[in-house]
Amino acid sequence: MKFPQRLLRFLIGVVIGCAMVWIMFPNYDWLGWLPGKQIRQSIREKKWSISDNANCQARYFAIAENEWKEVLNDGSINFDKSQTQQTNKIYQLENDLVAVSVQLFDSTLQVISIERKGMENQSPCK
Repeated sequence: MKFPQRLLRFLIGVVIGCAMVWIMFPNYDWLGWLPGKQIRQSIREKKWSISDNANCQARYFAIAENEWKEVLNDGSINFDKSQTQQTNKIYQLENDLVAVSVQLFDSTLQVISIERKGMENQSPCK
């Protein structure tokens, strides 16, 4: 048997195997191991509290509670602005309008900053 035939049969076997796995596990989260997905999962599971500073910022920027909670649930994580080398990691979650910084503890998370995009560092809250 020549090499092209072997390669073709091998690839057919790989495709059949992948199709069987896909059929046997239809609801499996194939990308669940990615860091962003793992972090968002842990954020959803933890009890949260909001700091006085974040509460003041939310009032100053006129950000409703459901807006920043939506960012916690569905926002994307900005790893460039996150501080992941500490014991209690700080992650910045964002959507098109709002940025929320959260600090993760063992069993809880604290919202430490809520800002409107484009208006960062304009808040009188400290």
